[in-house]
Amino acid sequence: MSLTSALLTAQSALTTVSKQTALVSRNIAGANDPNFSRRIGSVVSGPGGLTYLSVTRSADAALMSKYIETNSQLGASDTLQGGLDRLSGIYSANDASGAPSALLGDLRDSLQLYASQPGNTTVGQAAVAKAVDLATALNTGSAEVQKLRQDADTDISGSVKNLNTLLAKFEAVNSRVVNGTRSGADVSDALDERDGLLKQISGEIGITTLTRGDNDMVVFAQSGVTLFEGSARTVSFTPTSAFSAGTSGNQVYVDGVPLSHDTFQQPYGTGRLSGLLQLRDQIAPDYQNQLDEIARSLVSMFAEKDQIPPLTLPTVPGLFTYAGAPAMPADGTIAPGIAGTIKVSSAYILSEGGNPALLRDGGTVPANPDYVQNPDGSAGYSARLQELIGAISAPRSYDPAAGAGNNKSLLDFSAASISLLEAKRQSVMQTNEYNGILASRASDAISNVSGVNIDTEMAAMLDLEHSYQASAKILSTIDNMFKELLQAAS
Repeated sequence: MSLTSALLTAQSALTTVSKQTALVSRNIAGANDPNFSRRIGSVVSGPGGLTYLSVTRSADAALMSKYIETNSQLGASDTLQGGLDRLSGIYSANDASGAPSALLGDLRDSLQLYASQPGNTTVGQAAVAKAVDLATALNTGSAEVQKLRQDADTDISGSVKNLNTLLAKFEAVNSRVVNGTRSGADVSDALDERDGLLKQISGEIGITTLTRGDNDMVVFAQSGVTLFEGSARTVSFTPTSAFSAGTSGNQVYVDGVPLSHDTFQQPYGTGRLSGLLQLRDQIAPDYQNQLDEIARSLVSMFAEKDQIPPLTLPTVPGLFTYAGAPAMPADGTIAPGIAGTIKVSSAYILSEGGNPALLRDGGTVPANPDYVQNPDGSAGYSARLQELIGAISAPRSYDPAAGAGNNKSLLDFSAASISLLEAKRQSVMQTNEYNGILASRASDAISNVSGVNIDTEMAAMLDLEHSYQASAKILSTIDNMFKELLQAAS
């Protein structure tokens, strides 16, 4: 080999080593970026014996697809767990002593004590106080359920806005990828950025992707609705200003097409938006229905009935009344929102000018003797109290839509409501933990394949430094040889 050829080879090697060093430095700089994919340099022989560095991006489409799936599932289950934790927290303090089932048991016990001492006004007042606690708990539960629905609706609006922002960014980045691919430019950075956006989008809604020629990508929601194809589709949603029992939230639309609720009825997928819609439209309303059935049953159970034949007077609310009084709620049918308006009639509350003995004797305000069961006001009368105690433990009919069973006592129904909520919460907690592990492992797998290992890169840096030193030494030696040749020739 001539000295000139050796010099060119050494210069080419030195240039390649310099580029490799720059590439390793770039990898190290991107090590802390979760969306950065490792760059791999390959030395390729070129014309004339020269070499150059070919740069490729380390990536795995299958692992990326799996990460998107698990991240979407985690977004849904994590959101559901947060909502169920809130519902559980309404009555969870002090071993759920403030839950309707516990307070109903307290009321029954107070009635039993009152029945054993029907002439004791203080005991009667205590029983009425337990009824007040029960009504207040139902009011609180109803208010918290609707607040959860309102918050979920607000978060849906935020999720939709975030989706639109992410899709707009995705459009710009995808355009850079396509144009760069067509022109032969290095689009590694743009591909990393696009993958990062896909991860964020999948956290909001479950997606699938399709890559076409020139690295062009199409994004679909899991319902099949197109979110992006050449341009971002508009995701729209109109928030609801206020929620009450029976209020239906608005749908989410993609390019004017509603996202089917079937998309969000999968057990714990797909995406945060799914979890929010399930909370707002399914889980919270189901719990509200159960609270409403408890309240409706209380109004019916403690109602006042005509006692004088021919029994033509209507049945009216007694101890427990509500916003629709004096009409009675229909039996076996949910009365939407009744849990939010149920209260103890002031006619029974001593501090409000009422008389707790009405609980023992029966009667209405304004007074109507046809509803009184103890017309003589006998202090030893307890038949009505015994009747109420029996009613609390007797099987009743409930609206099947409440989903907590039928033909069971109100005590059992109210206990089943709490039990169902806690069972669902426990199931979601376990699923969320599992989804978290899957998402973490998927992330680790991507990192292992495409991420940067600092130890490996530092070792490569040392090797490159040694190669650089060797190439520089060769150049220095050849340079000295040229100098000696020139001196000899002169």
